[in-house]
Amino acid sequence: MWKLLIAEDETTIRKGLRFAADWNDYSIDVIGEAEDGEIALSMAIELKPHILFVDINMPFLNGLELMEQLRKNLPDAIFIVISGYDEFGYAQQAIKMGAFDYLIKPVNKGELIKTVKRAADHLEKNSRSKRLAQQLEGNKALLKEKFLQNWCSGSLSSEEVVEQCQLLEIKLDGHIGMSIFKVVRGIDDGGAERYWSDSLISFSLKNIVKQMLNAYPNVELFEDHSGNVVVLVPDVNMEQLLMKNREIKEYTEKFLGKVIVCAENMFDDQLAFPKQYMQLMTEIKTSKSLSPMVLLAKNYIDQHYYEHSISLKEVAAIVQVSPTYLSKQIKNELGVSFIHYLTKVRINKALLLIKDPYLKIYEVADMVGYSTQHYFCSAFKKVIGISPMVYKSGVRSND
Repeated sequence: MWKLLIAEDETTIRKGLRFAADWNDYSIDVIGEAEDGEIALSMAIELKPHILFVDINMPFLNGLELMEQLRKNLPDAIFIVISGYDEFGYAQQAIKMGAFDYLIKPVNKGELIKTVKRAADHLEKNSRSKRLAQQLEGNKALLKEKFLQNWCSGSLSSEEVVEQCQLLEIKLDGHIGMSIFKVVRGIDDGGAERYWSDSLISFSLKNIVKQMLNAYPNVELFEDHSGNVVVLVPDVNMEQLLMKNREIKEYTEKFLGKVIVCAENMFDDQLAFPKQYMQLMTEIKTSKSLSPMVLLAKNYIDQHYYEHSISLKEVAAIVQVSPTYLSKQIKNELGVSFIHYLTKVRINKALLLIKDPYLKIYEVADMVGYSTQHYFCSAFKKVIGISPMVYKSGVRSND
């Protein structure tokens, strides 16, 4: 039932409004009558009516003043203004104060009922919208995850993506950093000795990532259909993304005692998300066919490529085999030698960092593990075919 309060100083008119119809037929309950503006204000604050009949000309507090004060306490209330003055100025003021309608005395019964029915319909529509909004808010996390899963699979049109992003308040602006984290089941990295169920692993990983990225606004995180955790970070640069992902990997591996495989990239157009996702998934999937030993070695290289001193001997000690045996297995399973794989990782990371217009070539060289710019440029040209400076110029001109 909608609650109705009548504020009218003339007794005859007040009673006429009350008994103009059987308001219960319109799901309306008359909760009170007030003979002046101050009484109406007090009653409205206490009883919180949905609809008010408000006379313009009342003692102590006129109808417009009453509306102005009640707007703070009853922002969604409907005011039907009743006046003995057929003047444009009064109507204009009433509309400015948010009046639903403006009726002239003597009030026509049919017009009054028609106005009240419209008011009740308006309240019902608003109530329905609020309920839907509350349901959406309550299910937003689930709806958002489902949408992101469908989006990355490439099954949505660009129009659907834009519409859903707006509805679910997904804001992916500027440079968008994307990362995919995969927990490698069945391989222990030598850390925590404890049993983790798949659901607990996923829950823990998602919570760690959320906590470690809480300084970045509008981060979107979801679990894809393969159980990988996909993260989208808007307005981030590649240096920040690489450093943050290293921190996440190190902490999670220590916490779970499991190997975490991570791949990352950056793009500027949110509609490119499915394509970027598929590229990173190709990189992630290469780990599936590797033996535990080579996977651990690869993971260590992927995590420590930026260290100038990383060597085959160091990695072999980590996975507890001889350098000769590890070198042979890396060649067999990755198709390249240890040094070639390390170079490939370093140059791939450099390709991401070099897109940043604020980073100098020598800074990129240092970030990917080269002690001198000359050594970096030589390795870069061997892999890519052109110098870092020429590559950087091409990236800038394409932008």
